[in-house]
Amino acid sequence: MTARRNTGTAVLFLAGIFGAVIFLFFGALSQSGGFLEAARPSRSDHQLFAPPHKTVRVGQPVKNPGLISLSKVSMEKVDALIQGSEPALNAALDRDYSFINLYGASQKLLGRQVVEDVEPKYTVVRLADGSLTFANPDAQQVDMTVRAQEMVEFAQRLEEEYETPLLYIQAPSKLAMASLPDGINDYADAEADQFLSILEEHEVDTLDLRPAFRQAAAEGRALDELFFRTDHHWTAAGAFLGFQTLADKLRDDYDYTIYPEITDPGHYNKYTFHDIFLGSQGKRVGTAYAGLDDLEVWSPNFESDFTYTVPMSGIERRGPFAMSLLFPEMLATDESLYESNPYTVYSGGDFLLARTVNEVSPYPWGRRVLVLRDSYGCAFTPFLGIISGEVITIDPRLFNGDQEEMLSYVEWLEPDLIFVLNTTSSLRVDELFPYLPTARADALETKRLEREQGTSHVW
Repeated sequence: MTARRNTGTAVLFLAGIFGAVIFLFFGALSQSGGFLEAARPSRSDHQLFAPPHKTVRVGQPVKNPGLISLSKVSMEKVDALIQGSEPALNAALDRDYSFINLYGASQKLLGRQVVEDVEPKYTVVRLADGSLTFANPDAQQVDMTVRAQEMVEFAQRLEEEYETPLLYIQAPSKLAMASLPDGINDYADAEADQFLSILEEHEVDTLDLRPAFRQAAAEGRALDELFFRTDHHWTAAGAFLGFQTLADKLRDDYDYTIYPEITDPGHYNKYTFHDIFLGSQGKRVGTAYAGLDDLEVWSPNFESDFTYTVPMSGIERRGPFAMSLLFPEMLATDESLYESNPYTVYSGGDFLLARTVNEVSPYPWGRRVLVLRDSYGCAFTPFLGIISGEVITIDPRLFNGDQEEMLSYVEWLEPDLIFVLNTTSSLRVDELFPYLPTARADALETKRLEREQGTSHVW
């Protein structure tokens, strides 16, 4: 089946390549530019945060360097496309961003909703509103029984040995608000349902955020308001909806007192940066197919003061939310769209260990929360810091220990609560569960080596 798919990919690509080249040639001559133009950020632009609720355009619109006119297309590469093998073609696509764009442009011209990838798990599917998602045509549903049972055992050990409750938070994917085209299957939600069911059966506390996002869709909120169109992550608005849902849970079940303005979007300044982000899905198909995302940054308009430290990276920042927990330098970068990740404006990125101390916590007890999280935590945990005395995050993908070492961290940190935050697709990722017994050490080591060598596709 894989061979047939790869052959089909090559045929479709070669059928569309000349049309794509002509398309790009005339696009380069167009005055409007359309999706062939992008506003790129510049290190010289110091106006990163404008007055509240204002639009910010970073830098000047320029031709995307990945989209090249006909005169700059190397004839040797065109010959390689026509005469080369499928492996050579896919290698060229991965090496050269212009060829990713050419391939994506050909797929766009052909009206393809599904753009196949040399790695099936990174097949890109265009949803009804134009947003992109990953869907693996070769995937089979994975039984989550063992992983869920081991999470139950971990939660029970935390309760019995340290009297520390665990709350498992299930973050949504785009498919909480949208459906895949007919004939395309995704099992992440079904796997999450099974995982949560086993935890609940054994009285491990859970919070499923997906119903809140489905309700938002039913109320008319657009998918691209809560998730990036070209990326798998949620936006600031999506992370805030998750935060609001968690705040309700903490009020009801954990005796939290949370002032209403903290969960009111009207008490946050919002800054919009246009055409600045090509996300994980967009990077697989190029800007000609995907377009670019705007990025909105939220910051409270009430008093805040935090100390944010990442010991292993030498980061220590003190000040209001926007100065300590946001990293505007991630927007002012000269990196290409394919190498930058503006999503990390929140929290600065994925770190093994990061610590946020609320220096003006309105809550005298100042609860300390430990969060074991995937990359969704970047945009989520800054909001959590507002209602906590201290938030410590661990990214398990960077954790080299086992369950006993994780428990030793718990003993050392003495948190009042532990949250495990994962999106639906993360349940399959062994690297996110090194503290559970079936996260095989050899598999984790292989993935770590891939990340160090720059060949990993974990974002």
